[in-house]
Amino acid sequence: MPVLDGIKAQLATHLQTLVKQMTLGTTGGSASSKDGGVGAAAMTTTPIIQRIDDRTISISATFDTSLISAKDIKEVSVHGATILDSPAYRTSFHPISKNATNEVRVDIVMEIR
Repeated sequence: MPVLDGIKAQLATHLQTLVKQMTLGTTGGSASSKDGGVGAAAMTTTPIIQRIDDRTISISATFDTSLISAKDIKEVSVHGATILDSPAYRTSFHPISKNATNEVRVDIVMEIR
């Protein structure tokens, strides 16, 4: 039996309360559904979380020019109040340089299915 829409809406509301921080890391590597979270955290910021509809939330964060990393950024993780909290989301990507001359904006859309 599929999950009812009312329960999906409550799960989306609960997910909004769990997400507190977004972290960029330098480890990279393949991300999976059994992932333990960000490897080597380089910088963390508080994202803006918006409800799109009953089952979808948007998580956006800007890492401005005051946040720099000596190593290339290779992953993003969305988690609770500390990077030790279990991540709600993690992905890796091609390395990018994050220095005092550029900003990085990360937008993530999460849907409860």
